[in-house]
Amino acid sequence: MGLRGFLSKKNSLEKGISLEKLQFVYLDSVDPTIRFEPIFYQNRIDRNGLRYSLFSKAGVPIPGYEGSRCIIEWEMAKALKRIQMRLSERGLCLKVYDAYRPNQAMEFFTKWTQLPDTFPAKAFHYPNVHKKDLHELSYLSRTSSHPRGTAVDVTICPLQDTGGVMREDFLGIRDPESLDMGVGYLCFDERSHHSFSGLSKSQRTAREVLLNSMLEEGFIPLETEFWHYYFMPKRNSSHYFNFPIRDDYPCQNGGIDQKVLYDF
Repeated sequence: MGLRGFLSKKNSLEKGISLEKLQFVYLDSVDPTIRFEPIFYQNRIDRNGLRYSLFSKAGVPIPGYEGSRCIIEWEMAKALKRIQMRLSERGLCLKVYDAYRPNQAMEFFTKWTQLPDTFPAKAFHYPNVHKKDLHELSYLSRTSSHPRGTAVDVTICPLQDTGGVMREDFLGIRDPESLDMGVGYLCFDERSHHSFSGLSKSQRTAREVLLNSMLEEGFIPLETEFWHYYFMPKRNSSHYFNFPIRDDYPCQNGGIDQKVLYDF
């Protein structure tokens, strides 16, 4: 479809679903074939709060990440399921890194940007900028769409699991399952931009497959991060959810109990 064609029908898509309150579900209850890597659950913060890393097993979890299942807004999950069905016909598979993110986690990241740069976090994730500038450069947001339930971080993998271990050893987090996107998840650099022109042909093709697949279901890309997409954000422009991610919330009619969502 391309960005221009998408923008022409975005408003009608967004008006097509009217929800007084967003409903959240576990992604694996909607489509267990979509892969999920609980990046932020696996991370740990060191005792000084300076660094969080996949490497370290010491320290404490990022605030709000108390479980390893993916919690996601229901309509978004159904849209991803439709994308997954089409990709599977091409031998491909969606992989989600993060969807709903508790506001307490966003508050932590804001505080983290105010602390000194540390190695190797800077070398792997933001080599050409300073941590204090990540908000202004649109790599982080003080008013993130993740706690509002209207964003997802995602990539594409071959349908056949290739295995391997995720690690921080180049720009961003290296995911051996993902198609080669040029750089990894959480690479805060111009090489993550949709407009970056220095990609190889295969890397550009991989990003275009992801972009066009997401556009087809009404997702809106973030220019500075090829993995980040908004989904009908006008449905919730002001409420920041803060309930922690846990694996055992009670569910009613397939969705997480509404009382849980608004009690925090």
